[in-house]
Amino acid sequence: MPDLRKLLPAGLLLCSACVTPVQSRGEATAPPAPAARDAAAAPSAPATAASLYLFEGVEVFGIRKLPREELLRLIAMPAPGARFNLEAGEFTPYLLESKPRLLAAHPLPFCRYSMVTYPPTHTFRVTVDLVEPGDEWRMRFAPAPTGTVEDPEGLIAAWGAYQQTYWKLRREHAVRETSVGGCLALTCYGGFNHSELAPLEAKFLTGVPRNTDALVRVLREDRDDGKRMTAAILLSYVRSREELVRHLLPSVNDPYEGVRNEVLRLLGAVQQGQQKVLIPLEPVLEALWFPLSSDRNKAAWALVRLVETEGAARREAILNQAGEALVEMAGMQQAIDREPARKVLTVLAGRDLGEDVGPWREWVARTRTAPARH
Repeated sequence: MPDLRKLLPAGLLLCSACVTPVQSRGEATAPPAPAARDAAAAPSAPATAASLYLFEGVEVFGIRKLPREELLRLIAMPAPGARFNLEAGEFTPYLLESKPRLLAAHPLPFCRYSMVTYPPTHTFRVTVDLVEPGDEWRMRFAPAPTGTVEDPEGLIAAWGAYQQTYWKLRREHAVRETSVGGCLALTCYGGFNHSELAPLEAKFLTGVPRNTDALVRVLREDRDDGKRMTAAILLSYVRSREELVRHLLPSVNDPYEGVRNEVLRLLGAVQQGQQKVLIPLEPVLEALWFPLSSDRNKAAWALVRLVETEGAARREAILNQAGEALVEMAGMQQAIDREPARKVLTVLAGRDLGEDVGPWREWVARTRTAPARH
């Protein structure tokens, strides 16, 4: 996969997702890209099979009162089916033009464009996450920490060195693009199944249990977003699931999305495959309303693990607080949103109501016992 992150402007987010390959759509010719504001045109890099991605469309999450069709008209992305050389930044001008146009018409408390690539199928989608005026309750995050905490035994620096080596090997195609297993932590971030990586895990296996309290201090108190995020990742080497939950819960509301992403991911991993409930429901439901796709899809997978454990026992609470968010996610084409939401709703309903989101919306409206949030 090409290194696409460096091609995106600040304020835009690139994610890479791994999903079951889908049938490719028919190829279409891309319309001319608009000129990027305040940027000189650069010569395009030669297109290669690795750099050409098929655009599958744009979706908006968070619309509750504003007219959806007007917002989509203002966002004005190219038609689905066009191919773009992402390595050359061919799609970037659309993103640069779209967001200022949208915000000029509707000053929003929050607006983020995310471009999610699916390397197995060489496709990508754009999600526009927004918060409407009056919905600022969706962004009730903790104040940013202001402290500086020492890196315990150099564990955070060691993780950075591991990541550098891993991504070097990825660029060289020496390790697989996706990795399941390959580490002794609760979750793996690429694994250690390579001769250059294998010796690096021992430091985390021994160092994290010995320095758990210090890593929790980094997670709670350090002003460096990256250090807090790495501390959360390293805590996956804590051996007790119950202890890990206690350490993670206060950071569900961290002001930095990278920390929230890792914390929610780990909470889902803690609950997966367990016979009893280990994670509380309330913060998971609250996170479903957070403004970013990375927030809600990790929260939704954590909710999947909860309903896998206890079925529809708390259906009323889930639908009353988050039914609206789950239905909106279930109706999205973006698989990272749709799949976990559909799984949760299917368990709660006791049956699969199909691909059309209409029956799901009607079922939630009939079943919930409290009105939707306004």
